[in-house]
Amino acid sequence: MWSFKYGATRWVVLTKRYAIKIARVRPIRPFIRLLQLLQEGGVMENLEKHDSNLIKSVLKYLGAGLRANRIEYRFYKKYGLHNDLVPTLFSFCWIINVQQRGEPCGEKEVHKHPLWQILGNPLFVEAAADLGQPKQFCVINSRIYLADYGQEILESVLAAYGK
Repeated sequence: MWSFKYGATRWVVLTKRYAIKIARVRPIRPFIRLLQLLQEGGVMENLEKHDSNLIKSVLKYLGAGLRANRIEYRFYKKYGLHNDLVPTLFSFCWIINVQQRGEPCGEKEVHKHPLWQILGNPLFVEAAADLGQPKQFCVINSRIYLADYGQEILESVLAAYGK
């Protein structure tokens, strides 16, 4: 039995044992969004969210799904053995990441997780917005894991948690 989900940057194919994250490539959407921002104003402010360098910012925006897959793969290799990250088992050129599949967990379970606990630290305010959602976590073999960790902002949290 397979099911499909999608987020802002990736499609996810869920099989019985695996979550296959496929980077979304949207060649037309960025241009539509650019036209909207030109009408509304705020193009530079939006791009600066990604990077202060305009060229890097555009590339990060266009390749957000590839970037998220690359970050997850890198973080799992760097912090996965010490943290409760869902294992990233395989990555094909960051286009496709294969992770172990978990089951959704409730808010009560997530609030007990050590990663959730350190979010109260003022140093991690920006990361709290990403980690502060139960949908980012899952349960595998009665243990809670962080399932979606494809944001660079999480590195400081993962580094602190791994100590």
